[in-house]
Parts: sequence; C-alpha cells; structure tokens
Amino acid sequence: MAWAWGTWDAVWDRVAGAMVGGAVAPLLVGERAQTEAEYLAGVGGRVAGALRGLADDADSVGAGGPERRWMRAVRLSAVRGEPPPGAGRRGEHPALVGWRAVVETPAPPLDPARGVFPCSQLVAAVRAAHERGGAAAARYAGALAGAGWGVSGIPLAAQRELAATVPPRTLVTAALVAARGDAPEEWPQRRTQVVPGLDRENRRSFAVPHPHDPGVVLCTMEYVRDSADAGAVVSLCRMGTGDQPAHLGPQDVVEVWLHDRPGANRNLHFVLDEAARTVARLRAEGRRVLLHCAACQSRTPAVAARYASVSRGVDVVEALREIISTVAGHLDNPELSRAAAALDGVDLADPRAVLFPGGMPELTRTPRI
Repeated sequence: MAWAWGTWDAVWDRVAGAMVGGAVAPLLVGERAQTEAEYLAGVGGRVAGALRGLADDADSVGAGGPERRWMRAVRLSAVRGEPPPGAGRRGEHPALVGWRAVVETPAPPLDPARGVFPCSQLVAAVRAAHERGGAAAARYAGALAGAGWGVSGIPLAAQRELAATVPPRTLVTAALVAARGDAPEEWPQRRTQVVPGLDRENRRSFAVPHPHDPGVVLCTMEYVRDSADAGAVVSLCRMGTGDQPAHLGPQDVVEVWLHDRPGANRNLHFVLDEAARTVARLRAEGRRVLLHCAACQSRTPAVAARYASVSRGVDVVEALREIISTVAGHLDNPELSRAAAALDGVDLADPRAVLFPGGMPELTRTPRI
C-alpha cells in the first residue's frame, strides 16, 4: 500500500511519535535519556522493527512473546490512532507493564481555556508505567502512547531537553525511513524544502518584528536559511537538513509538527500552546527567536497571537487581527485562529467576520527587517 504524504500525514505523525515517545519518556519522569546508540539497541530498535515496511503492509508483525505482541500494538496504533487491547492483566515484562499503563490511563476531554488537552494522556501513562515498572516500562509506554498521539502530542520542552542527548529529528528520520523506506529526496531526509519558482510572491525572504516583542521575528523559511544572528528558531513547517542556520545547535532549533490544512492537526490546541510557550521560554533565556512557517501567513500569526496573549497579556482577538495584518496573512485555514482564540476561552466561530468585518485588508509583503 503506497501512502502519500498529504493523505497520510496523521499516520506519519504517529510513526514519528512512537520513536520520539520512547526516547523522551525517561525525561518525563526525571530519569536520564539514553544515547542514540543505547536507545536504538533497545526500545528504539523494537519501534523501528514494528514500523518497518508500514507503508506496504499495515499488519505484518507476527505473534510471539511480550515484545513481539507489543511491537504489533505499536504498529496498529500508528495506523489506527489508538492502542489495541491485549496486554492482559498479568505479566511483569516492561513491555506489558507499559502497554497496560497506556490502555488503562484515561485521556481527559479537551478544555483549551483551562489548558487541558487529551494528548496529556501520554505523560500520565508514562508516569503510571514508571511507577509500576521503572524506566524500561516508561520507555515502552512512551513509544506506544506516542504511536497513538503522534509526535505533535509530545511536550516540546521535553523534546528540547532530549536534543541535548539525541536530536528528535534524528529519531523522526529513523522512524519514517523504517516505515516508508529510504527516500533521500523526501522530507525529512531531503536537504532543502525550498522549491524554486513556487509562489515566489509569498515565499520570498520576509521578516517583521513581532508587534508586541521585537525580540521575536516573524518570518519565512527563506529568511531563516540566510540568518546569521538568530539565537533560536521555532519552525512551524517542515525544514530540510540544510535549511536551519548552521551556527545553531540542536537545542536552539525546535521543530513543531503543525500543518496548514483544515482537519490535519489532531492536537491543534496543544501544539499552538506548546509552540507559543516555547517561544516564551527561549525569550526568557535572552534569545532572539525566529518564529516561522513556510510563508509566514497562517501558522506563524496563530502562534504569534497566542504568544502575545500568554506572554504579553494582549487580547487574543486584537492580537490575531494585528498580527495577520502585519505579516500580510490570510484565513484560508480558519481552524488556526479559532484554536488560538479558544485557548483564551474565546469562541471565534467565524474568524473572518470577527477579525475583518469590512473584508481582508489589501496588503503587501515588503520585508521590514
């Protein structure tokens, strides 16, 4: 079965989540993260085995002992979005302990205004597994829960901490290569995401200061590639291996799994909030932060507005209106603005009508930095 990127983004999110979830799990319970070699020799290697050839056969892991059964559960979770039953009530193997913790830990209902997100079940399940079976069980639980929620459901602070030991992107690449095969010309292996000649009006180098914090630069992917003085980057789109500033280290670059298509983001509220709070943490470290997506017109203003609200106390509706105008943005995916507003308890049912009742302003894309 050949699964196209645009059609099966949710599956690839979960594939990446399985690999990163197992690696980040110890950090969620105050333990040491394993090195890349240690992780891939243990749970990470089993995740890769569970995902291998996923694009061709969604259910090829045979039956066997606890680890083989757990691997099949990871594979099915990546395809279906939820872990299957089958861990049983008995058995102390860490894989079974972790599996039971994931199945038995409830997911809270979404309440964005209170900061309650269903994907927080991942952290709760890892903690439950750790209490019952230590770090090994936590890793198994993190991988299985990650296969359900996706890498988009894993806290960015923990992913950034993991980058000190092994960059999450390295693990994302390993997972996707296992699932769909080696593809040097496809993300995340390809060197650049820049496509020459594609929509040059909106994709050219563009940057403006955040209206409420000049230490945050709202910009396009092209601006990031050429930046020599950035202190940190928060990427809201896919970047090639050579698209980030060369002087920045793994902990200076935070890659966020966020799509610009309606219905493509299972953990949308969580991701917007996490991205905004990551910008706030980087600014608290005194860094000049580049916040960007591909064209700086849709994802970037949504996160920038949430940042203005959570970090600067700005009314979220006013922030959305001002920032969309500032970056010459659009509302082609109203879910982004709607979710940013919901995080502040505001029901923005029709963003276009509320934000721009007289019609979208006529704007230019003249760089201002």
